[in-house]
Amino acid sequence: MLRVFICGAHSTGKTTLVNEVGKELNLHVEAEVARKVIRDLNLRREDFDPNSNPEKFEQLQEKILEAQSVVEKRNSRTGTSYIADRGIDPLVYALVYLGEDSMKKLLDLPTCKESINRYRNSLVFVVQPFPECLCPDHIRLVPKMDELREYTSKMEAVLQENEIPYTLIEVLNLKERVEIVKQKIMEYKAFTVTRTNKNVFVRDDWVHCDL
Repeated sequence: MLRVFICGAHSTGKTTLVNEVGKELNLHVEAEVARKVIRDLNLRREDFDPNSNPEKFEQLQEKILEAQSVVEKRNSRTGTSYIADRGIDPLVYALVYLGEDSMKKLLDLPTCKESINRYRNSLVFVVQPFPECLCPDHIRLVPKMDELREYTSKMEAVLQENEIPYTLIEVLNLKERVEIVKQKIMEYKAFTVTRTNKNVFVRDDWVHCDL
């Protein structure tokens, strides 16, 4: 199976990219979990403001991680290849808004450790923010470009620290973004045999979708 995670700050066009790649490649799409968690908990934006309610903000990131893990494990059990809106993002939100100690708490969670191991064997993309994409949704925090750039920089640092390979998408044009993701999937699919010094390992979990 293939796992593709489109990550990055909010209001960067991730959802549009996920849906477009899913449609073009006939790949199962996993919608962003965070919105559903927020709605299920009946939270208002001010309820989890990191400045006025840091504890609630941290708890929310933990719940999002847990909900994402449930989805990831379900797809692993069924062998379903998929593209997901977000991945390691809750860790980065905790780091950016609450600091390193908060992120480390989340990193110690068993579900988080399991997810990180999955991300290491997945295709991970980080979408760079552009002012043209800014659009408040009245659910999450209102974005500012400086915050989005800081988020992206720290996300790259977190991925590197946890030895998770990733591709940075630095273009705004949707077609170009889609082509970057498709190209990486094609490369991923092409390398079905990994050679070591003495042995040949054949991977049986590559993507089965229309390329």
